[in-house]
Amino acid sequence: MLNPPINRMGGKSRLRKRIINMMPEHTCYVEPFFGAGWTFFGKEKSEVEVINDVDKELINLFRMLKEHPEEVERVLKYEIIARDSFKEYKEMNIEHMTEIKRAVRYLYLINSSFAAKGGSFGYGALKKPNQKIFNQDFEKLRDRLKNTYVENKSAFEIIEKYDRPGTLFFCDPPYLGTTSYQDEFTLEDHIILRDILSNIQGKFILTINDHERIRELYKDFYIEEVQVMYSISREKEARKGYGELIIRNYENTEENRKKDNKLL
Repeated sequence: MLNPPINRMGGKSRLRKRIINMMPEHTCYVEPFFGAGWTFFGKEKSEVEVINDVDKELINLFRMLKEHPEEVERVLKYEIIARDSFKEYKEMNIEHMTEIKRAVRYLYLINSSFAAKGGSFGYGALKKPNQKIFNQDFEKLRDRLKNTYVENKSAFEIIEKYDRPGTLFFCDPPYLGTTSYQDEFTLEDHIILRDILSNIQGKFILTINDHERIRELYKDFYIEEVQVMYSISREKEARKGYGELIIRNYENTEENRKKDNKLL
């Protein structure tokens, strides 16, 4: 089980074992909202795999890790976590950068920023700097990605393009009612997503925040409520559990339910 090279807001590090255990048999595995890829990097390879995200810099990172991991590693080899370096990377004009340098920039900014948002330099007196840019096994990441289609399109288009009876979609869209995402995903977008998923030939697993409107949208599907602990805040008292929903268009098997119970 690999860990992804970055963290992202809403990443599925704490839920991925449960999600993987409830996956049905499938030929093609698709993540229309890839993010950090916690679930993808945690599961066994499927015969066909597709990762997609609308964030061009994120997808460029994974494309470079697939095609040029040794060069990404070489550029990062002598990097340090420094506020001045963070500022320099942040102010770079990406239009004048190579794809490899853009990938390094993105990797550095996400892993050196507060809450992995790439906005402000992350620091703390009681913890060491994030070690992800120093402790990557780029060859293993490359091997995991080498037979994967890497897409940069809308999630709606990807679902329609790859939908087949043997396809499993893992959908982790931006949460409803939050403002922490770079790319806006409105209630109308959630309704469109629900409508598309309601008519697919394949199967889907969707994870989302526990919201009254989401429960209403997916009332005709299988819904499980789980509690997840997030700890992005600097204030200890602000770190607490949040309700999330795991929604499917198929019934979980008895075997998978037993696996899930072991994770409780």
